[in-house]
Amino acid sequence: MNPLKHLSVATLAAITLSAGLVSSPVLAKKNPDANLSAEQVKARDNVGKENWAYSLGIQAYIYGLPLKVFDRERRLRLNQKKLAYVMAKQICPCAPMNTFGHMTKLATSADNLPYTPNNDTIYSGILLELKDEPIIVTLPDVGDRYWSAQIADAYLENLPYLGSRASKGKGGNYMFVAPDWQGKVPSDVTLRRMPTNSGVIALRYGAVKEIPGDIEAVLEIQKQVTTTGLSNWGKKGGFGKVRAFNIPRKQYKGDLAFFEQMADLLAENPPRKETRDSVGMFQSIGIELGKPFNADKLDPAIAKGLKRAIADAPDIMKWKVKYRGTAYDTRWNNLHEGTYGFHFINRAEGALEGLLVHDREEGVYFSTYEDGKGQLLDGSQQYVMHFEKDEIPNLQKKGFWSLTMYGTNFQLVDNEIDRFAIGDRTPGMKYNKDGSLTIYIQNKAPKGYESNWLPSPPSGLFRINYRIYLPNEETRNPETLVKFIPGLQKGNVQL
Repeated sequence: MNPLKHLSVATLAAITLSAGLVSSPVLAKKNPDANLSAEQVKARDNVGKENWAYSLGIQAYIYGLPLKVFDRERRLRLNQKKLAYVMAKQICPCAPMNTFGHMTKLATSADNLPYTPNNDTIYSGILLELKDEPIIVTLPDVGDRYWSAQIADAYLENLPYLGSRASKGKGGNYMFVAPDWQGKVPSDVTLRRMPTNSGVIALRYGAVKEIPGDIEAVLEIQKQVTTTGLSNWGKKGGFGKVRAFNIPRKQYKGDLAFFEQMADLLAENPPRKETRDSVGMFQSIGIELGKPFNADKLDPAIAKGLKRAIADAPDIMKWKVKYRGTAYDTRWNNLHEGTYGFHFINRAEGALEGLLVHDREEGVYFSTYEDGKGQLLDGSQQYVMHFEKDEIPNLQKKGFWSLTMYGTNFQLVDNEIDRFAIGDRTPGMKYNKDGSLTIYIQNKAPKGYESNWLPSPPSGLFRINYRIYLPNEETRNPETLVKFIPGLQKGNVQL
């Protein structure tokens, strides 16, 4: 028996339409191109294509920016004239490739550094090129002060540390190798396989300039930091020697030079396996892993969209750097840690402003341009930051904290007492009778409270970075750390 036999024609039609078996003029979508000429349709499609390329171009710029920053640092070290200048002027802890460079002082307002400097630690640094040969890094044991060896790949993303926390102050011999290296590991070294052919290590040793001999003690530690090429390891006179690395770098020109350079850098240092597939989305704009970028072969609409992206992306990054991290009600931004995963814009902002950013276990960083009520910080005003006793950061062994004053150029601010930061290591810091602490932030010294004074510029906007090195779990946990970041209060409040 046919169950549809007794149904009306209208009902059968409705069932058929609902099943999608036939179309109906009433239900059919209107043709958006019906009243357009062929030229108008083509123009509209080109706009869509251009916008698609623009959106991908922004994403590609953000993805590739850390590689470009890394290559900027490498080019500096391969330019003998520039390298000699920055080494002589102590602009950065720079040295030839595969060799540590050392700062011999804490940063001051006289410096103009290519990153946001701290006034807490003395830097040493190295750029590693491992494709031709492994490099063995020798570090001394340091148990009497904070230190860390922050290790990162060519994308400036963190790898496991060494230092006061990570290796309990122990140094040793560590052999860094490229991802595909195969060979025999000497018995007296520890293997550290990198995910990229290039990498970087930032050494930080805590120092306090007001403590006599403290900086000189760090300089003695630096003398014990060495690098040795594997081919020289164990040979008489070979310790501390590496091969010369002086490969000329290609010069990139043209409106789309960024993407051409990015493609070449991706080929040199393919992404970590876990994020490598992310590059696949850039194929439609001419960026493909292991292949050169050819702007001449791009569709004109694609090229137009990419040029727009190149023009707009730097402003996007300026915004992101200024308001990076997670904002809290006290107006402090908690900066993202340097293990980024798929948060590529966080990785780009970290590379652009700080070059390298600590993981939470090593340090939590905060910044603010505003007081606790959201008003921009102004050198013509007076502020205090008041910690109740239980708001003072809790720390791991060798940990400490500081507040550092910066101008809008991210450099330290000149002042009459050469104090660029203040914190729990500052000699003479006075706590209140109830165990609380008040920091005075203003241009002129607060009478009777000079020991707790962080000088600000005489006028204009400024910002403050708040760093907590080796915080304990409560102090670094995003859910509980707000307790330790009270907002700045306007006015010379006596608390």
